[in-house]
This record gives sequence, structure tokens and C-alpha cells, in this order.
Amino acid sequence: MTNTFLDKMRSAAGRRLSLFARTERGTVTVESVIILPLLLFGLQALHTYFDAYRHQSLALKANYAISDYLSRIDKYDRTILEGLDELFEYMSRSKEESWVRVTVVKCELTSAECNDAIPRKLTLDPGDSQASYNSGITGHTQATMRQYLGPHIPKMYDGEELIVVETVAKYEPPFAGFWTGIYPRNTEHVVVTSPREYQTLCYDTAANPCPVPVTP
Repeated sequence: MTNTFLDKMRSAAGRRLSLFARTERGTVTVESVIILPLLLFGLQALHTYFDAYRHQSLALKANYAISDYLSRIDKYDRTILEGLDELFEYMSRSKEESWVRVTVVKCELTSAECNDAIPRKLTLDPGDSQASYNSGITGHTQATMRQYLGPHIPKMYDGEELIVVETVAKYEPPFAGFWTGIYPRNTEHVVVTSPREYQTLCYDTAANPCPVPVTP
């Protein structure tokens, strides 16, 4: 009797499990509770990733625009530099903590000393590196220019001058980094440009006015 009863119970349980495995019925509410958080997480992560890449692209394009403008003029002053800083913030859609630094680098020694030495023997005249006011930093010294900009500058010939534009854009992701892995960060770019219309770019001040420009 006992064995027969147990066999019937096993058989009934087996049929119920088989029926449960084959059934296609379900409760939409339960499925939504399981899937909706994963779906929302995926959407916000994708949105943040695309937004971060978009911000990086905008900041680089803004740097190129500023570099192209500076390569076509012979001098700039504090007013122009602060205007370029505001232009960069507008074009990159970044916060006010973003900044711009302009440096004119020269090769006044031999090509070997300018290009092959470590650090490279590039030169920087006083006043040839200026940063926007809200950057919280100053222009490069000759030592910091050689250390930080040397790896970004292509090979130069004796007597050549290049314009280096550094930009930093502050990025604030739309969602918390805890969920996406992307936290607030600085998007940094360094763009090097040759003077186009004139031989050099001069920083103009009342104490040290720029000379009459010379076209290349």
C-alpha cells in the first residue's frame, strides 16, 4: 500500500512538473518587474556612453576651430583669449571651469636638438604661453613646455614656429557614475597648427606691443 501510494504521488508530481514546463501562460506584471530595471539600466548606460563620445567630439572640433582662427591672425590679446575661452565653452557645451591655453613653440637650434633630444630643446619666449583666466593655471615655462608639449609636437625644422592650443572641457554625465561607470571628468585635447597668414603669432599687451606683422 505504501509503495503504491508513493508511486502515485511521484507520478502525479511528474505530470504536474511536465505540465508546468509546457505551459505558456504567465503574468505580465511579474515579467515587467524582472525586465524593466534591466531595460532602464541599459538605456541610461547607452545614453551616457553616446553622450560622453559626443562631448569629446565637440571639444576636439572646438579646439580645431580655435587653432584655425589663431593660425590666420598675427596677434591676440587678453580680450581675444577670453573670448576664445567663451567660444570653446559654447561650442563644446561644457561648464565654465573649461579653459584654453595658447603656446607658440619655436625651434631655434638645430633640427637634431629640436627633435631628437630628450627632452626636446624647443624654445619659448616670455609671454608666448597664455591661459584663460578661469583655468586656474598659468602659461607654460620653457621647462614645462618641453616636458608636457614635447611629445605632442611633430618634428620641426630650424627656425620653424608652431601654435599649440590646449583645451580642457569639463564633462558632467547625465546619470550617476555608479550606474554607468562614467564619472565627471576632464576632456583634454592638444592641437598643433602652423601659422598660415603670418610668420608668427604674438601676444599683444600695452607694455609689450606686437611688431608690424610679416607674412610668410
